[in-house]
Amino acid sequence: MIWFRWLKRTCVSALVTAAGAGVGSAALVASDYVEGEVLVQFRAAETWDSVQLTATLHGLELARRFEWLSAHQGQVMCLLRSPTQTTATLIAELSQDPTVALVEPNYLRRHASLRTPNDPRFGQLWGLQNTGQEVNGFTGTARADIGFLSAWGLARPSTNEVVVAVIDTGLDLTQPDIVSNLWTNPGEIPSNGLDDDGNGYVDDVHGYDFANGTGAVTDSGFHGTHVAGTVAASGNNGLGVIGVDFQAHIMALKTSSDGTTISSAAVIEATQYAAMMKSRGVNVAAINASYGGASYSSTESTAIQAAGNVGIVFCAAAGNNTNNNDTAAFYPANYRLPNMIVIAASDQNDALAEFSNYGATTVDLAAPGVNILSCAPVSQFGNDTYVQQASAVYQGNALTYSGLTTSNGITAAIFYCGLGNPAEFPAAVRNNIALIQRGTLFFSDKVSNAMAAGARAAVIFNNIAGGFTGTLQSAGNWIPAIAISQVDGQTLLAALPASGTVVNVPDPANVYQLLDGTSMATPHVAGAVAFAAMNFPTESVAQRIQRILANVTPVAGLGGKVITGGRLNLARSVDTDGNGLPDWWEQQYFGHLTGTDPNADPDHDGASNLAEFLAGTTPTNFDSALRLTALSAAGTNGVVLEWPGVAGRYYRLLGATNLLSGFNSLVRTNLAATPPLNTVTDAAPASAKPQFYRLELEP
Repeated sequence: MIWFRWLKRTCVSALVTAAGAGVGSAALVASDYVEGEVLVQFRAAETWDSVQLTATLHGLELARRFEWLSAHQGQVMCLLRSPTQTTATLIAELSQDPTVALVEPNYLRRHASLRTPNDPRFGQLWGLQNTGQEVNGFTGTARADIGFLSAWGLARPSTNEVVVAVIDTGLDLTQPDIVSNLWTNPGEIPSNGLDDDGNGYVDDVHGYDFANGTGAVTDSGFHGTHVAGTVAASGNNGLGVIGVDFQAHIMALKTSSDGTTISSAAVIEATQYAAMMKSRGVNVAAINASYGGASYSSTESTAIQAAGNVGIVFCAAAGNNTNNNDTAAFYPANYRLPNMIVIAASDQNDALAEFSNYGATTVDLAAPGVNILSCAPVSQFGNDTYVQQASAVYQGNALTYSGLTTSNGITAAIFYCGLGNPAEFPAAVRNNIALIQRGTLFFSDKVSNAMAAGARAAVIFNNIAGGFTGTLQSAGNWIPAIAISQVDGQTLLAALPASGTVVNVPDPANVYQLLDGTSMATPHVAGAVAFAAMNFPTESVAQRIQRILANVTPVAGLGGKVITGGRLNLARSVDTDGNGLPDWWEQQYFGHLTGTDPNADPDHDGASNLAEFLAGTTPTNFDSALRLTALSAAGTNGVVLEWPGVAGRYYRLLGATNLLSGFNSLVRTNLAATPPLNTVTDAAPASAKPQFYRLELEP
């Protein structure tokens, strides 16, 4: 008899709730429920007439009837409302009513976010999630980011390939965070020396090298690999970073043989290639153009327009000269063609980056472009780079093309050498370490002068707050040369005379680097275009651009600097009215992109539109709702609980023996969906007390 009673009571199950909302009736959080309203489940003997009488006796309004759910569960379930009483008072009062089986708050639900990915360096990607964390010596401002996690919580499930063509210095095809997201030409057979698909290019398996006329797209520097990582580094793979659209694929269009210079001819042919492959059926959504110059090219403009004609958005960097593009043109940004988006760089505090070009009529928006961590070529290795003096360790960045050390580093006396002019190096710096302040000279000149003075290593500290990155401009027989922050350099200077150790050791697992520039801002937007193409595959180029530009985050400091006066907002691009329901979902179920009431329940199954979206169920089908659908005895070993599983969701199951104290027992957690049905067996209770269950979505 006791066993039967417990099993029967398990049938009193709650509809799914969003994570964090499944608290018991004794633990109310004011912001988490509608004040003055309660969800009530009556005992099986009660009818709608008797429930109405009970509501009247308590002075309550029968605000919503869950008729199908009540019939399905075999007990009346409804929403009661009071214009004067608090939710806590209602729960206390109704809990004593013998007709009531369960009473709980009418919880509020808000849109979900993507689970924080397991990519270990995600915390350094402030452009995706800014919590005010410190990156490279700079502290940011919380929420000065593109809303990456929220956006992906609203993303449309998709298996269609979306491609971003990156016109740049090439791509390291072995980079572990990119290799799984390479575009592969389905019509080309690798390394057979033939043009298998008849497109005019031999062995263009993952793209093409338009600088050297070959299918080998190996990065001639590092720039292209970094850009590609921001667009589409693999996500949740336990490695490094994650791209803005980590499901997109990268088409590598190499246009530089030296890692620095890019010819217009190579760019034009690369643009033509992307447009041609688009017309042949490859879903190229965007071209990333993180380059530019002062000269106008009519042919380049024509090529970009041709790409637009076949449905490609061209994302162009505004430039890094601190110029106003309204008065000093920078190309291709200043072509201002209808298929273009032009991007300035913003910093961790939502300010226009100090180096960024701008233009009230020529630059569209800003995107994160300072201290951007992304992929580096494996062939150049990632380095473990720091200076140690006594017990203090100062983390640094290796200047590009810097010399390396052993794991033990170089230990020697440190001498201050001013700005690095030849006359500022003391004779004693020979065979020792030169400490140099940033400013006036190129980094390559400072290090060349240090080498001429006989220094074994050079440490350059910033002349403004924070850390920095830099380059020695070309490969060569350089000594180890590393950059440290201003405060670390000043601390080190104050400790002199002293000895220290400089370490710049290769770390193949650390193939990532921090870079600044509108080059780094642009792939954030190219990734956003790919994200839009995934969610809204039938939209035109104009609609896709409007979706991004009309939904920026307004930033006071960008007013008068960029056309939109704002910074990229990935989340708003997919949910333009901010109601927690993505536009594609509203279109799919209700025939319009915006305006659906998230709290409405059109199929009367007891789950709101927002709850249906979160659970992955159908809001217009009363048979489709996330609930415990089958409960049966598993012999004497426990009870079997079942519910419909939806791909990509995670669930947790809570238990309670006393509803007044809440669902404070965790039965199972982090249960991955196993469509079409999830099944869990719970052990029999240790006592004769009734057992209740609540099913929730995991965050």
